[in-house]
Amino acid sequence: MSLNIAARALTTNQSVLQVIGHNISNANTVGYTRQSVSLNSVPGQQVGNGYFGKGVELVAVKRSYDAFLTKQANTTATVAAGDALRYEKMQQIESLFPLGEGSLGTQLNNALNSWVDVLSSPTDSTARGVVISRSDELAARIRDTSSRLQEIGDAARLQSAEVVKTINLLATQVADLNEKISRAQAGGAAPNDLLDQRDQVLSDLNKKVHVSTINADDGTVTVFVAGSLPLVMGNKAASLKVGRSALDDQRQTVSFVQNGSTFDIQDDFLSGELKGLQSFVNNDLTQTQSQLGRMALAMATQLNQQQHSGLNQLGNAGADLFTLPALQGYAAGTNTGNASLSMTVSDGTALGGSDYEVTFTTASEVTIRRLSDGVLVAGSPAAVPLPLTFEGLTLTQASGAASAGDRFLLRPGADTAKTIAVALSSPADLAVSSSVMLTPGAGNSTGLTIEQAVQTQSPASATLPINVSFDASGQISVDSGATYQAFTPGKPIDVGGYRITLRGVPAPTDTFTLDAMPAGAVKFNAGNAQAVLALRDQVSFDGTTTLADGYVPVFSSVASTLSETKFSAQFSTAQAAAAETQRANTAGVNLDEEAALLIQYQQAYQASAKYMGTVQSLFDTLMSAFR
Repeated sequence: MSLNIAARALTTNQSVLQVIGHNISNANTVGYTRQSVSLNSVPGQQVGNGYFGKGVELVAVKRSYDAFLTKQANTTATVAAGDALRYEKMQQIESLFPLGEGSLGTQLNNALNSWVDVLSSPTDSTARGVVISRSDELAARIRDTSSRLQEIGDAARLQSAEVVKTINLLATQVADLNEKISRAQAGGAAPNDLLDQRDQVLSDLNKKVHVSTINADDGTVTVFVAGSLPLVMGNKAASLKVGRSALDDQRQTVSFVQNGSTFDIQDDFLSGELKGLQSFVNNDLTQTQSQLGRMALAMATQLNQQQHSGLNQLGNAGADLFTLPALQGYAAGTNTGNASLSMTVSDGTALGGSDYEVTFTTASEVTIRRLSDGVLVAGSPAAVPLPLTFEGLTLTQASGAASAGDRFLLRPGADTAKTIAVALSSPADLAVSSSVMLTPGAGNSTGLTIEQAVQTQSPASATLPINVSFDASGQISVDSGATYQAFTPGKPIDVGGYRITLRGVPAPTDTFTLDAMPAGAVKFNAGNAQAVLALRDQVSFDGTTTLADGYVPVFSSVASTLSETKFSAQFSTAQAAAAETQRANTAGVNLDEEAALLIQYQQAYQASAKYMGTVQSLFDTLMSAFR
């Protein structure tokens, strides 16, 4: 019995030393969980009047594993990975929208302010050429920014494909480890190192996309993605794939694939790097493209309209300053009808910075959803027929017939930013002159001065000439006979697509006549240039922001999203680090502790060896007595 006690002591202490050595050698191994031995005394045997113990036995080699801390570390790491990646992508966008001299805002103001010199000298072809040049620089900068945004988006989509590829590879590894663990555990002992490997793979998988697990009795784990979709069951793995949206090829979808069946996963059910990329591509990027395009479309539309209202150096009606794309609706690949949609800008000051989804509820009625916030617009939720005007746009069905359920995507801003260009090449084509002239009556006093007389709509609804008169109390009548109203000096008077502004104090019987600009006066008139400059102070965005400040909503949108993603990334990273520290404090290897245990069990091993030598000597003495 004593020899058995000694032998057990030696082998047990040797096993403990082996476990300690394994811990020490893997102290820096990623994903390794500290192992420890569980010892029990061997039940004693009654001999004579007492029970004598039979020594020690090794019951199990256990991992210092805490399921709750591991789950917490994986969950927080998932959020941190997604937030960090989204913030990284937003930093790339931020670099495209600086402040100061090199900003789009400066170029927008340079283009608008270049009309000042034309106003001072309408015959100066150099000043006219500067307007065209500055406008061309602005259009080129908008196109370049749009192109860079597209490149950033394409890179993010490729990265999404790589993340999905990695997810599928990790899922396959979990399935393989499930099989190995199941076979090993069938022998009755837990394969700790294989369990560590699987936990590390699951940790890596959680950084890519959040998964949940359920342990089975055979040692395998079932891995679920998006809440309830079985990514791994036993030794079988399903897969994910990423593709372009059927409605919008700029947006991407994530799908679950199993046994030949495909199921689309909503972004809200995702987390990790995949969710970060989805949020960036489908929300942050498209919103930035829409905001940039809205600035371009509002600016170009208003300047083009004012061009049409003026006369060029040859006395002809002005042409477009900027070339804009034909705005259209993009049909979803799943549509069953053959309808096509087109858009025009009805009000350049009312444009919304968003893309839109049009859904035919019947063959003739639609609902329109603003994709930036999901809000139904234009009569929704009640379906309405086309044509339809909403948020500065007029939507019409250009051709074909629609079917209920057909969907279309509208991207007015993004389409504009991609292709906007200057249409004029000759300085003489710039519409500097007003198309109308306000002439004072022959007997007028000198108390009133003419500040502005310009056409604001093309075509105008009012018929020329338009008569302006004042009564004895200084009230004004504009082409309306005896109907007089209060007159405010310097306040623009709009009538039928024309605008006149007078300053000073009128005298009774003062009169003015608004009529077409005489051919001989066109060359020296700069009334339309004055009207263009007035556009700088026209509220053009969100009911609060002027055209000159049109860059502010774009920059503010980017800055706001960047700030949000930065805060989220910093917070979630700190949370993940704290959770991982808690897990590591339990599961990690402490070399000081292992060194102390090494000394303890080394001494125990040596004592066991000494005990065995003593027992052996006693046994030899006993045996020699019978020789």
